[in-house]
Amino acid sequence: MTTTTTTRSAYSPESSTPEPARRDEPPPASSAEGITPLRKAAIVLVSLEQSLASQLLSHLDRSSVEMITWEIARLDRVAPAERAAVLDEFYGLGLRRLCFSFDDLVKMSDLDIRSAFHRDDIETWALALAGSAATVRARVLGALPSPTALALNRALEQLGPFRLSDSESAQLEIADRLRRLHDDGSIELPEPNGSDEVLV
Repeated sequence: MTTTTTTRSAYSPESSTPEPARRDEPPPASSAEGITPLRKAAIVLVSLEQSLASQLLSHLDRSSVEMITWEIARLDRVAPAERAAVLDEFYGLGLRRLCFSFDDLVKMSDLDIRSAFHRDDIETWALALAGSAATVRARVLGALPSPTALALNRALEQLGPFRLSDSESAQLEIADRLRRLHDDGSIELPEPNGSDEVLV
């Protein structure tokens, strides 16, 4: 009688040992917990356009700037999930509100623009749009219902000569109203420029 002995291969799936994770690649993060504040700051700054990053750095003391600059130099890889978690936390702290300007209307949805516009403020909107770029005027007029857009366009045509400083004041007033609507949860402000790519 012949006895058959089954030998389990040392390379079978049951006996294989998982390969340890590489130390130079941080594990994917679904939340910002566990990420050091210094690394968070570095990730945020390399994710924003240079002008906005410089603006944020200008509010820090020299020592903090040096530490963050050194941390940026040490960044070798930022996983998409880690970056998303850090930016979501940062946006939640008010980055959208802080950086929003009247020109950012071009990045807002039709629904949010309609929610922000009120007929009682048509003169303020007309003055603000009169001193804005053509793309902003076209975006706002295109987002509004036809009767409202026609009324706003008529107000623009009837505006006559105006001072640029008055138009800028109207833009600031409307931008502030939109920030308050964002705070109330009535509309959503767009992400700041430069948040769509990581420069590392």
